[in-house]
Parts: sequence; C-alpha cells; structure tokens
Amino acid sequence: MSPRKKPEDLAPSAVERAFAAVSASIITGEIAPGALLTEGEVADELGISRTPVREAFLQLQTCRLLTLFPKRGAVVASVPDKEVADLLAVRIMLESSAIRALGGQPLPDGVARDLDDLVAQQVVAEHEGDLLAFSQADFAFHSRVIRAGDNDVIEDLFTQLGPRLELLTHRAVRRDATSPTRLLADHRELATLARAGDADAYEAALRAHVQRGNYG
Repeated sequence: MSPRKKPEDLAPSAVERAFAAVSASIITGEIAPGALLTEGEVADELGISRTPVREAFLQLQTCRLLTLFPKRGAVVASVPDKEVADLLAVRIMLESSAIRALGGQPLPDGVARDLDDLVAQQVVAEHEGDLLAFSQADFAFHSRVIRAGDNDVIEDLFTQLGPRLELLTHRAVRRDATSPTRLLADHRELATLARAGDADAYEAALRAHVQRGNYG
C-alpha cells in the first residue's frame, strides 16, 4: 500500500522516505523518463539501507513510475499519450461515481471544509511557485472527493493512480504558467457543485476541467 495512507502525525519510515524522494524527482522531471536508478545510489543519497529502497521501488513499479530490471536497477517509465487519455478517463469515471454515490445529497460539511483547505493549500503553493506542492494538493482535492463516495475499492485504485496523475498535473502547470489559476478556479466550481450534490453538473464540470488542463 502506498505511503499516502499513513497518518500525518507519524514519522515517515525509511520506505516512505524513499518512495517520496524518488516519486518527487520523477514527478518534477528532475529524473527523466528512461533514466536508470539503482538501489545503492538512492540508499546512499538518503542515508538508508537498500532494503527499504527495494520496497519503495516495488511500490513505484506498482504505480507505474518505474520498471524494474533484476540485478540492473529501475528505469523511469514514460507516460505515452494513450495512457494520458486513459488515466484521465478513469479519473472522470471514478470521481463522478463518487459524487453519484451521495444520491443527490449535499457533500458532508467535513468533506466540504477539507476541499476548501486543499484549495487554500494550492493558493499558497501557486504564490510560492511550488509546483510539486500544487500538484500534490491537486491530487488530494480529487482524492478527497473520491473518499466521500465511501467505496474502498475505488479509493485504493485511485490512490494507486496518484503519482501518475500528480506527474500529469505538474507537467501541465510547468508548461503553462496560467494553468494553476485556471485549475484553481475549476476546483472552486467543483467544490460548489459537490456541496450541492449535483452529480450531472459535477461530471460536466469535471470533464471541462480535464479538457482545459492541457495534460498531454
């Protein structure tokens, strides 16, 4: 299971540190597709043993950020155009399903507050030029909507897609300086529609949000 599931008040384990460090480098483009990583190099850089790095590599392969080659290391995976389209289609499907699972009822107050907090985090990240934090909060926003649907299978599936979706968002905001402002405006609209429990309007707005995202 991804380190994203760990409570924030616990110190990160060595596996979580390795996962976070390598995934961040891939998401930001610091490590390019096709680059070869070795357990030893990552372990030395983080000051940990190879065992947790090996476990982190396995998790990153499950998330399809890495492809492992026994006794050689791991190669950073690319995200082809077809996969970009497929990822976004799945995201729309899962998120729309979560809103429909509310049965037309308004979003619970606690979830609505969480969405507002995540939008606020993105505002700060945009102001500070922290595109990684912006992209992580972007995924967290959509993940919070997913969790409101109370379907553990869908939640686990969406969590597994998280690193690649963060990569797509980071690529979009890195390419176009106007993207963060546009994505933030969309998130505010989505939060309003979710509060109202309007599943049809939410799905339409979500599709428009994805089309405007310039994720390709």
